[in-house]
Amino acid sequence: MSVTNAQNITVQTIGVGHSYSGRVALTGIDLSLTSGTTALVGVNGAGKSTLLRTLAGAQQPDMGSVRVAGLDPYHRRDRRAALIRVALMPQTATFPGNMTVHEVVSFVGWMRGLASRTAGRRAADVIERVGLATRSADRMKSLSGGMARRVALAQALVSAPDVLLLDEPSTGLDPEQRRAMVLLIRDLDATVLFSSHIIEDVLDVAERVVVLESGRVIFDDALTALAAAGAAAGRCGSGASDLEAGFLRLVSRSRGRES
Repeated sequence: MSVTNAQNITVQTIGVGHSYSGRVALTGIDLSLTSGTTALVGVNGAGKSTLLRTLAGAQQPDMGSVRVAGLDPYHRRDRRAALIRVALMPQTATFPGNMTVHEVVSFVGWMRGLASRTAGRRAADVIERVGLATRSADRMKSLSGGMARRVALAQALVSAPDVLLLDEPSTGLDPEQRRAMVLLIRDLDATVLFSSHIIEDVLDVAERVVVLESGRVIFDDALTALAAAGAAAGRCGSGASDLEAGFLRLVSRSRGRES
């Protein structure tokens, strides 16, 4: 059951499918997203990163259609306008080691259509928001893995996109940094889709959950509905435990066995 309002859809896919060397990564993806935060959950290899790249305009699907704010990111006429509205924080991001944090983030803002001076101001703002103001002039090669992840988040935020796609955003963050990320995401006025293996991230941030299994959507509903599925499995406990139990039950059913 989808929980979207058709009048406020900002991202939509219809029948999206994609394969790599004959291996199916996505199949028949029908998805509509509105303003708010949605979690994308699935085991490794379920297709989460492929779907995020597809929505970001970085991975053209083999079949089906994608719309961002009514625009087709894979059509020459719409592509530039669509890509200005969407930003991706990839699961792994590599930045030039000799560039400073501010240079990286402001350059990405400029690439997304911001005037140079505006990009510089926006970069300073988002770098502060991700807690790296004191490292703004440091070169990327001097940063820890957790700091580099926060730079990846800053570059996704710099253009204030309507659609923000986050692939495992809390990877490499310590508990304090993760909490700051949660608060930042909660404060965003955008359509946010994030993938995570961390149930606490889902519980703390999401209003809606989409579960992928073998490239298919097997669940699309409110957070409470997934928790209820876990409670029905007889594994009641904390909210996180119910969510995890609900997820495992859905995956088991999809694979033809009840947990």
